[in-house]
Amino acid sequence: MLWTAKRVAFSDVRAVADALECPEPLAWTLVRRGLGDPDAAREFMASDGPLRPPETLAGAPEAAARLERALEHDELIAVHGDYDCDGVCSTAILTRALRARGGRVRTFLPSRFVEGYGVAVQTIDTFIEEGIELLVCVDCGTSAEEPIARARAAGMDVIVADHHLAGGRRPDAILVNPALGRPPDDAPAAAGVVFTIVRALAERDGSGVLAAPPEDELDLVGLATVADSVPLVGENRRLVARGLAAIRERPRTGIAALFRAAESDHRWANARTLGFTLAPAINAVGRLERPDRALDLLLSTDAGTADPLGRDLWRLNSERREIERRITEEAIAQIEAAPPEQREAAALVAAGDGWHEGVVGIVASRLAERFARPSVVIAISGDEAKGSGRSVPGVDLHGIVAGADSPLEGWGGHEGAVGLQLPAERIPDFRRELSASAEGHRAQIERSRIRTVDAVVGGSDLTLGTAEAFEGLAPFGRGNPAVRLAIPGARISDVRRVGGGRHLQLRVHSAGAHARAVGFSQGERAASLDPEARHDLVTGLEVERWQDRVGARVQIQGIAALADDRPPHPPPADLAPRPVAELIDRGAEPIPAAGAGEPRELIDLRGEDAGLTRIVGLSGADRGVVAVVADAARRAGALSGVLAPDRLDVEHVVVARAGHSPDTVTRALSPAAGAVFALIEYELLPEIAIPDDVHIVALDPPAEPALADWLGRRADGHWLHLVWGGDEAAFAESVIDRRLDVTATARLLWSALRDGPRPVDDSLIAGAGGDLLALGRAAAVLRELGLVAVEADGTLRLNPGSGPRELEESAVFRALRGRLSAARALLARHRTLDVRASGDGAGVTA
Repeated sequence: MLWTAKRVAFSDVRAVADALECPEPLAWTLVRRGLGDPDAAREFMASDGPLRPPETLAGAPEAAARLERALEHDELIAVHGDYDCDGVCSTAILTRALRARGGRVRTFLPSRFVEGYGVAVQTIDTFIEEGIELLVCVDCGTSAEEPIARARAAGMDVIVADHHLAGGRRPDAILVNPALGRPPDDAPAAAGVVFTIVRALAERDGSGVLAAPPEDELDLVGLATVADSVPLVGENRRLVARGLAAIRERPRTGIAALFRAAESDHRWANARTLGFTLAPAINAVGRLERPDRALDLLLSTDAGTADPLGRDLWRLNSERREIERRITEEAIAQIEAAPPEQREAAALVAAGDGWHEGVVGIVASRLAERFARPSVVIAISGDEAKGSGRSVPGVDLHGIVAGADSPLEGWGGHEGAVGLQLPAERIPDFRRELSASAEGHRAQIERSRIRTVDAVVGGSDLTLGTAEAFEGLAPFGRGNPAVRLAIPGARISDVRRVGGGRHLQLRVHSAGAHARAVGFSQGERAASLDPEARHDLVTGLEVERWQDRVGARVQIQGIAALADDRPPHPPPADLAPRPVAELIDRGAEPIPAAGAGEPRELIDLRGEDAGLTRIVGLSGADRGVVAVVADAARRAGALSGVLAPDRLDVEHVVVARAGHSPDTVTRALSPAAGAVFALIEYELLPEIAIPDDVHIVALDPPAEPALADWLGRRADGHWLHLVWGGDEAAFAESVIDRRLDVTATARLLWSALRDGPRPVDDSLIAGAGGDLLALGRAAAVLRELGLVAVEADGTLRLNPGSGPRELEESAVFRALRGRLSAARALLARHRTLDVRASGDGAGVTA
């Protein structure tokens, strides 16, 4: 199974869509993200609420007071950051704020290859020699108890502005770290912590003229917040939205230089730009060299200085990408060539001599994404090896490594990522132990491959208008991911590799429309995709802006072929057949009149080729769907792969034909059956009950006026969705021709009974074209003509001495032919048919 969707109330979807006047896919998305209240949805999309007062962050007022004292006494301040984007941005924010107030600031960013992560004792020794009086650790320091103790012993005061978790004792410092208490859902990145301190410092500056306002730093706060993958909800979301607005309107000198180097337009910046253009360039310096040039770029104030730095960072980023690409290819080849016990392990390990340790984490992410399993990538240098691991959603990699740590000299991390160090000779031991430890997580790993989607859509939804509507949910990131869509049962064409063979491109056909789609880094899949098969696709949809052109871009995240002969699972409900005599009696009778009825809402999608996507989408709403069709068996056969119930997250499947017992059909649809997907033939509507909490979808048009009235009657109080088009009308006419013109079926039955009495078994039904209702009506005609008798056990036999008769002599036959003429006239105006039942047939109007 490729995807799943959270079950929600369709009334919430309609309420949000109506209140916000937004496309329905956006309304589904908002409701599935817990924003079913229109006011909450509107507020979330506005992203313009107030920021929390600085004093609400524990330690921020104390830190601001100590910084103010340092400024007043002209103390020498050291700002110690980290080598990643959050650390560099945090350092730049605080340094600018302090220097603007006349502060003497010395900055320090460690090298991952020399000092390593965090605060090193040798760095503190250097600060002591330089006479540092106040040390501020940003994006680090929470676990640096020993180095900070050394600084304190030398007379230094220390502030720690961090957001990392840490166990054990706390350092002797002014701690500003929301993670040390009970962190809020929108716990900030380090840059957000530093920004709060700068705000608190500005509030202490009574004159308000000593420095630029803290809001001038929102661009770096937004960049760091996206880069560090903190949840983009609440205050973080507001910070990023304001930061993006600042970048679009007037980027600072260094950011503008980086945009020029990337040949990108800052006016169209979004969270993806921050996370995939700016942040990687800033991180690249720290991955390959010392990170100081990134800080110099963010602190620069003239283009003459900034432009060469921007080009330098972009060159290093390109170099980093090439190194990453090469190592990724080598790691993939290594895994694919490995013995089965390694290649098929629940967690993967790839190791290479000379691989750059600065990119192994990125490569591990690529492997985890490609193979849908936790992955560890190890760089070997002589006798030592350093590695980094990344997990898949819902799988605790930290716990897995904890069960395989005997070969490791040191390691740490969290559920989604780990770093580790070990002797090179112990890599085989670690690979073996990691595989054994991960085996117990196999079920969670398998579940992680199922992508949770926000909405089910068709090709007609993949428009620029829908993509622009989704932009209202931005900025996207952790906690507020980009919208993910399912396109069920689509056809594909024009499958090819592009971008030097790296990427996949195809055209997706669904719901009467088609769109170009691209799968980045999925080029190798092109050869295995069968254009003759139906496919489920999981995609993103975004606005693509290039130079002066704007359009919608469909991004493939997953694609899987559907087997047309895939059996339903769980099995369809066990429905009892009608007694043969009852079926024949019913075939001779007209359809009874329907009572009045009024749908809760009639949603008219006729002519939009929306049947498949509507049924699949609504299967994830309320208690499921009853699809009313002309011929349930033929519809089930044609859609068995597309409508497999395990894809629809339903507990019960019903495929009910007119020849089934109405009582058993009603029980199968009852609330006790749980979430349901059902294909029900129109002829059953007068005799069954449909629970209130399921949707009724008219996939085929009603072929008789009385059945149209019954559709309206059964839809009383329900959501009624009309989704048929010309193809469905033609299908309904072919079914009604067989069921109301029983000439061929009567002749076949007569011929079959000439060889002796026959029970109404599968072979007899198959000979009648598989249609039990047509067989029953033919038998009713022959019985009226005195040619056929029905035994008590349902056996059919010819009456002795009966000879040939003209079928037109039967009143039943003539009535059926009359109904056929009316049915054809009704189907000719299927697009304008009104199915609101009135009880007297007046609801059937064109």
